[in-house]
Amino acid sequence: MDHNRNKRNRIGITMGDPCGIGPEVILKALTSQRVGDEVDFIVIGSERVLSRVAENLGLKVKIYSLRLDRGFSNMVRGATAGINVLDLDNISDWDLSSRKALSESGRASVEYIQKGINLAMDRGIDALVTAPVNKEAIKLPGFEFTGHTELLKEMTSTEKVVMMMVGGKLRVAFVTTHLAIKDIPSFINQESIFSTVKITAMGLKRFFHLERPRIAVCGLNPHCSDGGRFGSEESEFIIPAIKQAQETGIDCSGPLSADMVFNRAINGDFDVVVVHYHDQGAIPIKLCAFDSGVNITLGIPFIRTSPTHGTAYDIVGKGVANPGSMIEAIKTATMMVKESVIFN
Repeated sequence: MDHNRNKRNRIGITMGDPCGIGPEVILKALTSQRVGDEVDFIVIGSERVLSRVAENLGLKVKIYSLRLDRGFSNMVRGATAGINVLDLDNISDWDLSSRKALSESGRASVEYIQKGINLAMDRGIDALVTAPVNKEAIKLPGFEFTGHTELLKEMTSTEKVVMMMVGGKLRVAFVTTHLAIKDIPSFINQESIFSTVKITAMGLKRFFHLERPRIAVCGLNPHCSDGGRFGSEESEFIIPAIKQAQETGIDCSGPLSADMVFNRAINGDFDVVVVHYHDQGAIPIKLCAFDSGVNITLGIPFIRTSPTHGTAYDIVGKGVANPGSMIEAIKTATMMVKESVIFN
């Protein structure tokens, strides 16, 4: 990304599912003054939805509608000046009581992501933060992808993307993302593991000041298969991938049992743990940082972060959604933009 050090950066924030807590946590985050005024923010979503949620929350905040064809000429600077909204005007009938998966909200949430990706690819924004979508809702209008990571991969034509979650003292990178447990072994191979390790190492070097990150790779099976008693993935794929990474100069260890490696990482032995499936890594992250975890997509040609929580339909409209994870996602994106400038 070609940055000018004197340029004021822009971060786009997709509103997520209109029926979820995305609008609420975005408004709370941007009005909390915890995200700072050093960059400009553009919410990609619905001005009407955000205004109604702000009213419901009792927030005295000005919302400014932007137009692409005018080059964002009326954008206000910094989060404290007001909320900039690129209104896609794609919600026909919405209210705070719609606390469930709807086809219309699923379609709208995907359109926000698509617009955000296009803006990032065209350098209209310097980073993208995405509020949560609902997998059931995005399936209702016919979309087949299972989440943000898969759509980002598809729209950027990226061969391999890596989902990395950070929270507290822990970082976790995933070889696979949203798969049924029964399907996971068929996606575990030497190349998928090695490419995850390589992309993760590059991301940590570029964005986290880690010149030679220490990477631990989990075993897939209990006790790392215990010499082949509980599976063969360790000897067939995981160990060869680790050796391949070591041969390229990456500080890579393992395979290590999942029941002890996260404790070692938290205690400072490793900078990141590479895991093989969703819950193997998401559970320890959410135990450490349930309200402050951040999801980062590595490997795509721009910066993307998100909260680690979902749409939480059950608490929509109650004003109790915790914005902590959204705040951290915005702060992380801001930090990554700065580090990207330095790196280049």
